Amino acid sequence: MKKRILLFILSAISLIATLAFVNNIFAIVDWWRSFIAAGGNSAAMEPHHGCISWLDWSAVDYSAVTTFIPMVGLWCMTAGLFKITRRKRVKVENFPFYKGSDQLNVALGLFGTLWGIIVIGYFDLSTVSMADLMQCLHTALFSTLMAVVWVFMIDRPLVRPLFARMLAADDLADTDEDDLASAVERLVVRLGAASDEFDKRIKAYEEASESRQRAYEESFQKSFKAYEVALENRHKVYGESFDKILRDCEESCLRRQNTYETTFDNRLKTFEETFAARQKAYAESFESALKAGEETFEKRQKAYFDAFEKRLAEYEKEFDARQKEYVEIFRRRIDELEKSFLEEKARADASNAKLIAVTNALK
Repeated sequence: MKKRILLFILSAISLIATLAFVNNIFAIVDWWRSFIAAGGNSAAMEPHHGCISWLDWSAVDYSAVTTFIPMVGLWCMTAGLFKITRRKRVKVENFPFYKGSDQLNVALGLFGTLWGIIVIGYFDLSTVSMADLMQCLHTALFSTLMAVVWVFMIDRPLVRPLFARMLAADDLADTDEDDLASAVERLVVRLGAASDEFDKRIKAYEEASESRQRAYEESFQKSFKAYEVALENRHKVYGESFDKILRDCEESCLRRQNTYETTFDNRLKTFEETFAARQKAYAESFESALKAGEETFEKRQKAYFDAFEKRLAEYEKEFDARQKEYVEIFRRRIDELEKSFLEEKARADASNAKLIAVTNALK
């Protein structure tokens, strides 16, 4: 059951790795299309991306080696685990990979390195930027990094021993050796050859790294010198253009300042004359309106006072009438309450008399 779950997980991861490889291919095609359309001018290139936006983070290598190596390796692991679950006997030597997979992965890493260096030469050196150089450097280094990590940190020390233990646990290992001694002897020979080959590859990788570093330094020095020359030329052109624009602005400002001063004096004089005339008219109008308002206020105040006196007298008459009605109603209510009280008292006396009679009878 655990192996089936592991098979399902490996299949899902392999599918994601395949999608990342396909997305990387689409990104490379889109980049080359934009690169060719711009004629090698990185500044004129259109934005490029893959067909799956959420996997664009994996498209850092424009040789597709960084996504191709784990895709093939994961599918080999999935196929090997499928054979184990089907209880098929297999040879342990290269399981779950194929013969020569290590050499192929290292060769792919070197191919990505060389391709990243070659691509630099197709750029227009007058427009190439540090971002373009870093993009090519990513192609060169990520491919080699993926090959080294996969072969020497994942394939050999982790994956092959794990699958060998699973084969041994299920007794599915199939070897060509006749006995244990010959198998041990062959293993020792292979380990020695592998050690020598590893030393040779390490030495070749160090030499390739040094040559790549020298090439990068030379390319960077050339690009940096070209940037300095272009920057000085642009600075000179911008300085001359700025001085000319500054002189034109100063002359225009002086002309506008003279025009504005003359216009402002004329408008200020006109405004003062208009303001004085309007102030006089507003004062006369305000005095006449104030006088008319005072007369109207006195008339309305007198009318309101007369109306208030009349309304107050009516309220006093109405209040006396209602007061008399409320006194009469209150007196009748008191008489009714006294009559009701006397009736209740008579009924209570009768009830007490009956209660006393019953009590005497019970005694």
